[in-house]
Amino acid sequence: MATDEDTVRSYEVTASEYVAEAALMPAWVLHEIDAFVSAIGGTGRILEIGSGGGRDAREFGRRGLSVRCTDVTQGFVNLLRADGFDADRLDPLTDDLADPRHPGRLYDGVWSCACLFHVERHDLVVVLGRLAEATRSGGRIHASFKEGDGGVRATSTSDPRRRYADTLWREPDLRAQFVAAGWLVDEIGAHGATPWLAVRGHRP
Repeated sequence: MATDEDTVRSYEVTASEYVAEAALMPAWVLHEIDAFVSAIGGTGRILEIGSGGGRDAREFGRRGLSVRCTDVTQGFVNLLRADGFDADRLDPLTDDLADPRHPGRLYDGVWSCACLFHVERHDLVVVLGRLAEATRSGGRIHASFKEGDGGVRATSTSDPRRRYADTLWREPDLRAQFVAAGWLVDEIGAHGATPWLAVRGHRP
């Protein structure tokens, strides 16, 4: 599994609360959405890894993109389906990434906002490589990660049900992971107070 089991269980039991908390779109995420949609050309089919409650997918739909919503947490998938999204439970490390609604077609892009930092360090290049193989030549990727060194396992002080395992990254190592997986990195920008490292890249 790409995501730590404690992390998945935490999201399972607090999915509704998390969706409510994450409903407001941060300005930096909207900025990245603008750049992503522009780079793709305003149309196309994208794979979202970690759709959560569908906040970003809803915005992409308004912009004219078709989104395959996925999440490793069944609780999020259930909420997405109840809200009218076509959503699949998908582990990007082990599951088939092919689009069941468009057999034989590669994605035009991959979007994963604040999700892949839950992937263990040694698995990230594998996940990124699998995403590259599922994306057409010239297709785009956006993925954001927490900046720092090492990893963090933490339990929320406000809700003991929330236990997360995060992998922290520095820009040079993160860039190397993407390149090794078959992506060309266009830009890595730092955003917010965490901060987040937002990677923009494309397939050769």
